[in-house]
Amino acid sequence: EFMYLGHAGGVKLPNLFMPKLMNNHGNFVGSLGNVARYLGRKAEELGVEIYPGFPASEVLVEDGKVVGIATGDMGISRDGEPNANFTRGMELRAKYTIFGEGARGSLTKQMVERFGLNEGRDHQKYGIGIKELWQVKPEHFQPGLVRHSMGWPLPNNSGGGSWLYHFDDNLVSVGFVVHLNYKNPTLSPFDEFQRFKTHP
Repeated sequence: EFMYLGHAGGVKLPNLFMPKLMNNHGNFVGSLGNVARYLGRKAEELGVEIYPGFPASEVLVEDGKVVGIATGDMGISRDGEPNANFTRGMELRAKYTIFGEGARGSLTKQMVERFGLNEGRDHQKYGIGIKELWQVKPEHFQPGLVRHSMGWPLPNNSGGGSWLYHFDDNLVSVGFVVHLNYKNPTLSPFDEFQRFKTHP
């Protein structure tokens, strides 16, 4: 469902007018954390090595191609010098290197600049998202319901909206997004989220 909210109520917008990316009928709703844990187990069963706690710090490029990453050195003291726990970072080479750092990952930014990946493309849109996870009473739970909204409490010159995803054991993911091009310098995304949660 997609709704346009006013101060005291809302209007459900017909799905017919929603862009294709908002058409999720028949899809599953679940926890990304659970999906990542599941995929991690499956990957390890296939022989994939997983190195949690070792962030990539450098992209390895040879002959104009990405060939892997290097992890950062561990055991560096506050003054930037190696301490007794120092461990040199390691190179991890692969046929394919996938950058999953989010919209502004430091290595991704380097690759975008180095290879001109944003040339001839629209600029990215940035926003701040806030999420809570609620366990609700069974009578309020509607398995698989996905509801998005726009409008109140944001003013007309500020973009953003909300979501409510019902999944798992009476859980509802409640979230609010504010686009970062809002004009009012005193607008607080956190406070707008608190106001949103009071909507009937």
